[in-house]
Amino acid sequence: MVSKRQLTNILENTPVIPAIKNEQGLRKVIETDNKIVFILNADILGIRNIIETLKKHDKIPFIHVDMITGFASNPIVIDYLVSQYKNECGIITTKSSMIKKAMESDVRVIQRLFVLDSLSIETNIQQIKKIRPDAVEIMPGIIPRVIKRIKSEIPEIPIIAGGLIESKEDIMDVLKSGGIAVSTSKESLWDI
Repeated sequence: MVSKRQLTNILENTPVIPAIKNEQGLRKVIETDNKIVFILNADILGIRNIIETLKKHDKIPFIHVDMITGFASNPIVIDYLVSQYKNECGIITTKSSMIKKAMESDVRVIQRLFVLDSLSIETNIQQIKKIRPDAVEIMPGIIPRVIKRIKSEIPEIPIIAGGLIESKEDIMDVLKSGGIAVSTSKESLWDI
């Protein structure tokens, strides 16, 4: 698996992260130059094929473990992933216990955060400072003002914006506000 520094470098060089939800997305993403791929939808039986396909095409999969059918919200999932794939996959999660276990297991981790109101911004900032994930993904991604605020408080943690990214303008707004990358399932944006 890539180091934290390598992850940051990859995000800086290819700031659009394809987020795949199905077989069609998988077929399309292997044709792109994007290095990191978010797996948003799969089940415990199909995840192996997705990961093997991505690895075969020199991609770095990040599995959204909260969204995989058959995975529980239990840190034992991290042990399972390490036993099956070594440290060749990173994870995305909203769960603090999963983040801690992943970091203890030397698995790259992106903490997904939902910004709903000013209280959630404060709570999320405190959580990031405490947990120190490899990167954070802020949802929805179309809130540059919030990205600026979080980046000013925690400048050393890369920020990825995801959710509702619909245009090149959205991507540019995120990057201008201090985000390092965006994740999107909108295939027409993957090659920007």
